[in-house]
Amino acid sequence: MRAASRVALAACLLGLIGCGSSGGGGGDDDAGATTGDAAVTRDGTVTGPDASTRIVISGLAQTVQNTAAVPLAGATLEAFRRSGGAAVATATSGADGTYTLTVDTGGAPFDGYLKGASASRLDSYLYFPRPLTADTPNATVLIMSQQTVGLLGLAGGFTQQASKGLVGLAVVDAAGTPAAGATVTISPAGSAKVSYLAGMVPSSTASATDASGGVLIANTETGDVTVDATMGATNFQAVTMPARANAFTSTLLLP
Repeated sequence: MRAASRVALAACLLGLIGCGSSGGGGGDDDAGATTGDAAVTRDGTVTGPDASTRIVISGLAQTVQNTAAVPLAGATLEAFRRSGGAAVATATSGADGTYTLTVDTGGAPFDGYLKGASASRLDSYLYFPRPLTADTPNATVLIMSQQTVGLLGLAGGFTQQASKGLVGLAVVDAAGTPAAGATVTISPAGSAKVSYLAGMVPSSTASATDASGGVLIANTETGDVTVDATMGATNFQAVTMPARANAFTSTLLLP
């Protein structure tokens, strides 16, 4: 059981860090972050040159089977804009789990997220921490079973409720390296249980991230939640995203 938990979270973190390294670099507190040639201020406003008129998002759909992360064939991957509306791109993962989504942006940065779905598994939502202005490869979408979530709970000391959200985070530094020693907050806190990874396994006692930079937050409130992190004098940019009942939602926290 412990091995299954370790593999599931390792796969998730690899996917999150891959997305972050493709989305742009960091910036200072006043100017905000950059995504390609565009700039994103602390309030989320995008300024600067337009994005490409077409962005390709590609990666791997994975699940957990017999304590190993394996490619997931036949999963449905969709790209959505945060502003709402129908999917702007749809793909089905191949036998090797790979997928490619082509998003027509109209020349504006793509501020959106991915949804991964497969029968008998929890829906998975991957939110990009910043609007995309360039092709984004290596976006791994982890689509877990309820059994896997139960194993994570055994390691982390929680029982996930179907009516609550489950959030996964990777905290990285300005170089894109997992950040050790960061503490995470979620708002509204409600009954959420923050479990930091210890050796890639959710811990019931750890009080900050280890070298994996990984965090699992169980039993979050549903609806918009804001996640943030601090590490010494470093403040990471908060991400607000909707947590959904009986689903897995993930993102990356960047300085």
